[in-house]
Amino acid sequence: MGKSSKRSRDMDEDESSQEEVESDYLEEMMDGEEGGSDDYGNSQEEADSDHLEYMEEGEGDGRDDEQQNAEMEELERQYQHLQHEEQDHLKNLKRHKDEDALKGQAIKNQKALWDKTLEFRFLLQKVFSTSNKLPQESIRSSFCIPGTEVDQAYSDLISSSKQTLNCMLELQEVLLENNPSITQDDSRKESGKHEVLSTNLEGDGDEDWLQIHEMHSRIAPFRNISVDKWQRKTQVTTGAAAFKGKLQAFNQNISEQVAGYLRDPDKMIKRMQLKASSVGVFGKVSESDGTSKEDTNTDGDPELIDDSEFYQQLLKEFLESCDPTSSEAAFYALRKMQTKKRKMVDRRASKSRKIRYNVHEKIANFMAPVPMVLPAMAPKLFENLFGLGNRKSTSAA
Repeated sequence: MGKSSKRSRDMDEDESSQEEVESDYLEEMMDGEEGGSDDYGNSQEEADSDHLEYMEEGEGDGRDDEQQNAEMEELERQYQHLQHEEQDHLKNLKRHKDEDALKGQAIKNQKALWDKTLEFRFLLQKVFSTSNKLPQESIRSSFCIPGTEVDQAYSDLISSSKQTLNCMLELQEVLLENNPSITQDDSRKESGKHEVLSTNLEGDGDEDWLQIHEMHSRIAPFRNISVDKWQRKTQVTTGAAAFKGKLQAFNQNISEQVAGYLRDPDKMIKRMQLKASSVGVFGKVSESDGTSKEDTNTDGDPELIDDSEFYQQLLKEFLESCDPTSSEAAFYALRKMQTKKRKMVDRRASKSRKIRYNVHEKIANFMAPVPMVLPAMAPKLFENLFGLGNRKSTSAA
């Protein structure tokens, strides 16, 4: 009985203590609702402020994300722009590379054409110099008798020369047609100025000269423009001090300077003319007499042309382009190998075996003296006139 009563008493105490804990918890909950506090002792206002701060922080994070997205879009747009610029730059470089390749190929072709032209010109030099010895038109009939071998050879020479000239003119025509800078309008304008000349021409030779003249008129404008343009570019890159030639006029194009030199073409043509006695033309008898007409005449024969100066200049430039170091030595060696022109003298007239004299020109407005007999009193008159008689008398005294 005692143990059961004690057990029941303990159970009652546990139940009472549990009820007290529950009652205390309920009271605290009620106090919290009335006073506005949570389990951690914070007020409702603080909780609300924390909630607002959290919402504001969320909105701030949203604005930052939008700004970052805008910056990324701007960077993406700039990157695409840079890519387009780089692609354009690469395209320009490729285009310039292709253009430079075409220019290089054109220069290479032009250099090869120029070398071939120089080679052809060098081969023709001997033909030009030897052609001066051919009989002239006035005495050709005495050499070229119809039916002889000489006449046949002369005819073959004329036909082959015309064929060569026609080939050269056709080649020049093809080159002009391939150049778009040379138009037909300029040639028509230039050829219109020479219609009167073409009407007066007769014969095949005159037609060839007319065709050569028309071709030259077509090339001249393009030639002047090209030479002047490259002269200005060369002066800008190398400076005017690099030019050591004769054409050094200040502020004047090369075409204008050349035109100035050609204003008196007769003087230049006379410098190129040779004398028949120095060439040895077939059918011309060279007289040894110093008083011959050929020696007294200072002018040369218009049918005999010597362009050795131009040939030597071309040869010098060609040697300089091949090997600049040995060009001067080769040029002077070539000059030494050339035959010197000897003065035409009569070797049989040496050692006073012939009287040397020069024929004077006729005297103009000259009158021979007329003898006149003076009177006997003339000497005394002149003595008294100038006082010579008085001087003699005083000296005698």
